[in-house]
Amino acid sequence: MSGTLIRIGIFYDGNYLYHVSNYYVFHHRYHERLSISGLHEYVREAVSRLEKTGVEYCRIVDAQYFRGRYPTAISEQKGWIRGERIFEDVLMYNGVTTHFWPVADGTEKSIEVALSLEALEMTRLKQYDVCVLVAGDSDYTPLVQKLQSLGTRVMVLGWEFEFVNDRGTRHETHVSKKLMSNAIYPVLMSEVIDSDKYGPGAPLSLFVSRAPETYGEEDSTDFWSEDEDEGDGEHRDISSVEIGEGENLGKIVLLNPQGWGFIAPENGGVDIFFCYADLIDVTFDKLRHNLRVCYVEGQNEKGAIARQIRVV
Repeated sequence: MSGTLIRIGIFYDGNYLYHVSNYYVFHHRYHERLSISGLHEYVREAVSRLEKTGVEYCRIVDAQYFRGRYPTAISEQKGWIRGERIFEDVLMYNGVTTHFWPVADGTEKSIEVALSLEALEMTRLKQYDVCVLVAGDSDYTPLVQKLQSLGTRVMVLGWEFEFVNDRGTRHETHVSKKLMSNAIYPVLMSEVIDSDKYGPGAPLSLFVSRAPETYGEEDSTDFWSEDEDEGDGEHRDISSVEIGEGENLGKIVLLNPQGWGFIAPENGGVDIFFCYADLIDVTFDKLRHNLRVCYVEGQNEKGAIARQIRVV
C-alpha cells in the first residue's frame, strides 16, 4: 500500500480514557498524564506499520470524544468548571470534536449508542480506511463488526491494569476480550507503555510534555478525580499551626469528583468523611491529595463527618 493515503478516524470513550489516564498519573511508576497529541502520533505510527506504508501517508481526518457531563450548576457547586474547560481546550487544540451527554442519577446514559452511531455515520461519510476505537466495553463489538463489514479496518486501543489505592481498595480496568478479538488491529496499550519505548522523554512519548508549547495539557490536572502530590502535604511541626478550640489536624487521603472525600486524622484513628459544603475559604477543585487541613468533628445520619474544614 506504499504511497496510498490512509484516512484514520479516532473515537474516544471519554470515561474509559478518564480511568486510564488517572491510573498513569496516580498509580503507575511514570506518574504522568497521557497526552492526546502523543496518542495521535502513536496511532499514525502504528497504522503505518500495520498497513505497510509511510507515516506521512497516514492522516487522522477525524477525532471525536464522548463523555457524560453534569449540569453546569452542579459543576460550579463542586468546583469542576475550570478543570473541565482546561481539558476541553486540550481536546480542541488537538482537533478533537467533543460530544457530551447529560449525567442522570450519577450515571452516563447512551454514550455507547451515541458513539457507535456517530462512528458508523462518519465512516460512511468520510470513508475511513482505519477506524480507531479507544474503549474497552464489549458493547462496542457490534460496531466493530459492522465497520469491518463495510471494508474499514478497526483498531482497538485497550488497557489492562489493576492497583490498590491508598485506602486498600483494589481497582481493575479491563478491555473486553470479545471486543479485541473482533478488531483487525487489537492493541493492548498497557503492554505497549510498559515496554518503555513510549515513556516520558522518549522521541515519541505517550505522556504529556512539560514544555510550554504543549497547550493546556500540562495544566489539565483539575479535570481528574485525584491530583498529583505537589508537596502541599509535607510534614510541618504541629506547634507552628494555629488551631482553634475543638479543631483537629489531618490530611486529605481521598478525593472524589462528585465533591466528597476522606481525611486521615493526625492523632490516628479512622479516616473521616467530608463534603465540599463544609469547606471554608477554599473550593473543592483546589484540594490536593495529602493536603493538610483543620476540621471540627461532627455527626450526620451515617456517623462522623468533618465540618468547618480549612487548609493550614
